[in-house]
Amino acid sequence: MIEVKLTDAEGHLEELIAEAAAGEEVVITSASGSAVRLVALPQEVRAEPAPSATVIGHALDRFIGTWSPEQAAEMLRSIEVFEQVDESFWT
Repeated sequence: MIEVKLTDAEGHLEELIAEAAAGEEVVITSASGSAVRLVALPQEVRAEPAPSATVIGHALDRFIGTWSPEQAAEMLRSIEVFEQVDESFWT
């Protein structure tokens, strides 16, 4: 295990990340007593391309599942009332 003070880690972050990626446990501590551990991401997470900021896509589907077209239509029907603007609140 590599344990480094935050002040010492600042100039060596790239090296510490490389150590963590190689499987070494890297812990960075601060004077306040807090600490963080650098952990390598699993290969399947690293292999995913970064999503575009304008595309929602299906990036979280594996965590929450997907809706069928019928389920999506039912959901949209159920929230239609919230899409209406009550102009009486504008005055």
